[in-house]
Amino acid sequence: MFYKFKLFDSDSLKLLHRRVFFSITIFIFVYFISIYRISEIMLFPNIIDEQFSTSNDDLRGDIYDRNGKILSTSISSISISLNPNKIKNKKNLSIKLGSILNLDSKILENKISSESNFVWIKRNITPKEHQEIINLGEINIKSHNEYKRIYPYRNITSHIVGHVDIDQKGQRGIERFFEKELKDSKNIYLTLDINLQQLVRDSLQKTINHYKAESGLAVVMEVNTGQIISSVSLPDYNPQNKKTYKENNLINRVIQSNYEMGSTFKPITAAIGFDLGIITPNMKFDVTKSYLKIRDHEKYKGDGIYDVEKVIVESSNIGTAKMAIKIGKKNQKEYFNIIGFNKRLSIESKEAAKPLGNKHHWGKHETARIGFGHGFSITPLHLIKAYATLSNNGIEVFPTLQLNKEFQKKKILKNQDSSKFFLDLLNSVVMKTEYTGPRIKIEGYEIGGKTGTSELLNPNGGYYKDGRNMTSFIGVFPINKPKYIIYTAIEYPKQKEGITQKMTGARVNAPLVKEIIINLINLFNIPKNNLDEYLKADTNLIYRAINASIWVIQNNKHFKNL
Repeated sequence: MFYKFKLFDSDSLKLLHRRVFFSITIFIFVYFISIYRISEIMLFPNIIDEQFSTSNDDLRGDIYDRNGKILSTSISSISISLNPNKIKNKKNLSIKLGSILNLDSKILENKISSESNFVWIKRNITPKEHQEIINLGEINIKSHNEYKRIYPYRNITSHIVGHVDIDQKGQRGIERFFEKELKDSKNIYLTLDINLQQLVRDSLQKTINHYKAESGLAVVMEVNTGQIISSVSLPDYNPQNKKTYKENNLINRVIQSNYEMGSTFKPITAAIGFDLGIITPNMKFDVTKSYLKIRDHEKYKGDGIYDVEKVIVESSNIGTAKMAIKIGKKNQKEYFNIIGFNKRLSIESKEAAKPLGNKHHWGKHETARIGFGHGFSITPLHLIKAYATLSNNGIEVFPTLQLNKEFQKKKILKNQDSSKFFLDLLNSVVMKTEYTGPRIKIEGYEIGGKTGTSELLNPNGGYYKDGRNMTSFIGVFPINKPKYIIYTAIEYPKQKEGITQKMTGARVNAPLVKEIIINLINLFNIPKNNLDEYLKADTNLIYRAINASIWVIQNNKHFKNL
């Protein structure tokens, strides 16, 4: 009897067939899952770990200047992390990542060797770095969508705009002050004019370099509105480079540093006396002899009997000290409170400092010295506010960096002629001085102002033994109908070899203020001898074509370097 052989007739073979078929099916399924996962990582790197990623709802608001130029904005960025517990060859990966990201491989190895389930490797990496990391093929490296803050003008606006930390939280300046609004995606518009800001910074830097000074500052503020259209403090820093975040660079000297203001206080003292009816323009003061051990730097002129204008024009310490004594300590203190010399300014900055004022005994000698700007310390912006208020018919001016911010108007002077008296004194300084006037005058334009020279305070107490001083000049332009206050100060300017002249506000700062005023004239196209028309003009809209072209060229340079 013959039997026909059948391969799958056997029950055991059927069972084997089923098992093989099932195994092949499982293998194919796992194979395709693996291929999909590898493709997901290698071919679609933008499929991001969502746990630490941000969404459009987290987009921080932008910061603009008064003309709509972006000063701070956010762009999309990638950050990478990993779980150290899933990395096998930690040393090898550390070397590779260190090479790609320009990081210390030993520091990376320590980080990757931690027992944590999550560590950041680097935040805000470049597209090139991201692609090279993808090419490593390490599936345990995670990518995260984030935002990176950029500052197109970098150092130029650093002290005003400030900066954020790696988590997009404001650390200084406007970024810090308006943290809540910016976090809620609200845009902030500033009073700054970026074109003027660049010009002022260039002029200030040139002066600092010329006199090998340690630092300096310059501010331009509108008298009527208190809007600060330029504010520069040097040295500054690059918000996009942490290596520049040095303590000295981070100080905004306009609002954070206290100084004795020197002779710039003298017109204020005279104005206080006039407003009280204690000082009259024709009142005479004998400056031929020292008074309360107070002396003048220069020998008196003529018979040494000065009226108020002569006291201010010749910058007599003796004459101003005698005015201060007539005014008296009580009135001096009262007016300093009214002007705002004893409280922190309500400017849009959390770094703004309270004036040091006079922390010591305030007797007759101190009253006299404070009258000419010694023994009493305030920030530069306090002085600018005082000059603006005294130039604004006695209506208090509030410095601001926020565009279109309104303040309640309040007149703080008693005498309606006090403001004119103050301005006439400043005009006389420019028109009648031997050294200051020629260095600040501009043909066809009326300017007033006052120089100042004072000893720098040593942070450790007292004054520097080597006689370091600060030179300054504060100007009002135009003087007949004040529109701008321009203030500059230079810390410790040094004499050049072969020059014996003292470093004073007339020598160092008056030419700087003149250059800034010329920039104002050119930028805003301010005509000669037609100031009424100019005052009605919208300075935001009257740039000349040539200045607009200059801005485009400068702006393109900044964006190319991002």
